[in-house]
Amino acid sequence: MIKRTTVLAACLALCGGAEAENSLMDSVRTRDSQAIGFSLASYSNNDADSSFKALNFGVVYQGIKALAGEKFVVFDADYATGPDTYSGSRGDLVIPKYYYDLKLSFGKDFVYDTYVLSPYIGLGYRFLSQSGGGLFTATGNYFYDRQSTYNYIPVGLKRRIALADGATLETTVEYDYLISGNQYQGLSAANNGGGFTDATNINNKQNSGYGMNASLMYRRPDGWSFGPYWKYWSIDASESATYSATTQAVSERANTTEEFGIKALFKF
Repeated sequence: MIKRTTVLAACLALCGGAEAENSLMDSVRTRDSQAIGFSLASYSNNDADSSFKALNFGVVYQGIKALAGEKFVVFDADYATGPDTYSGSRGDLVIPKYYYDLKLSFGKDFVYDTYVLSPYIGLGYRFLSQSGGGLFTATGNYFYDRQSTYNYIPVGLKRRIALADGATLETTVEYDYLISGNQYQGLSAANNGGGFTDATNINNKQNSGYGMNASLMYRRPDGWSFGPYWKYWSIDASESATYSATTQAVSERANTTEEFGIKALFKF
């Protein structure tokens, strides 16, 4: 009788341990959710002639839909704003700026003993606007409106592990392949005190470049998550375009953009 009781207790303990382990792994699988939050980041854009630096404040949203077979769809939306401090051959100037980034991706969970790997691929769109039209630097040089558009393919991998306190640690790395880009430059602003009478707005096509993203998020069981993130873009020189009958064709220089900050979200 004692032996049977001992065996039964051992079986119950094993079953309980298995259930606890399954519950732990369920917590790191991709599940339906929505989350919204904010970001704060140091931002810089640099080329061979100039630099733009800013402190960005942003709003972030993520919606996840789990599908059959451990598959999932994710929609990410980021909006950030912060005036750029411009320094370059034209002088110094503070220029209002904002950008938004929209991304739709599809992926699948691969469940292992102690963690989940979730590769994904998708489509992304990034738009940035600088409202410099009508502004002049301290040295008297005119500035103009600028708009950058990137269409890209994100390819990434998430790794999630369950922690003892019921929280989850999620690491994300992503590579962004630039499909196409466009740099709008409102150079007609040069007709208003810039020394031109026939300047026109132009669009420079950007055909080559890439981006990278990385983040480390601590996700608490009460729905809050927070952690650092990093974004990077490297875009090659654009095609050239002519904005005046008396001026040679101009192009957007090869440039890099880097953003490093923190973000916090609440899942609902």
